[in-house]
Amino acid sequence: MFKCTLCADRVTVGLEPACIKACPTGCLHFGTKEDMKGLAESRAQQLREHFDFKDAGVYDPAGVGGTGVIYVLHDVRNPEAYGGLPRDPQIPWVVRIWKGPAKWLGNLAMVGGILGVTLHYLRFGPKEVGTEKNKDKGAQP
Repeated sequence: MFKCTLCADRVTVGLEPACIKACPTGCLHFGTKEDMKGLAESRAQQLREHFDFKDAGVYDPAGVGGTGVIYVLHDVRNPEAYGGLPRDPQIPWVVRIWKGPAKWLGNLAMVGGILGVTLHYLRFGPKEVGTEKNKDKGAQP
């Protein structure tokens, strides 16, 4: 089993992914987020005007910064009916702390450790085995 690579080999030479090319219904599209949101909004508008789906809309929740896949739903007020999409997803506070301040503190600690090791090496030099200074302290040659 292999994970989808989004056809990186095809996209880098200007082709669309194979799943988009092979989709028999033409319901899959590939492009920039802005282009796809515009296409989704126009499709939702078609559903509202021509097919009498008054609550049709685009599912792209702002609580998580949007999704990698944009859905056009017949009833955007009830996303749970479409495979369990959450109504109003939010990023948990633990993840926000882990990705924000904890990440910066960890990076700061790592830089401090590297700086401390470097300064110690510059101040005291490398550890030497078998020198007179080490023999006085009981070090083995």
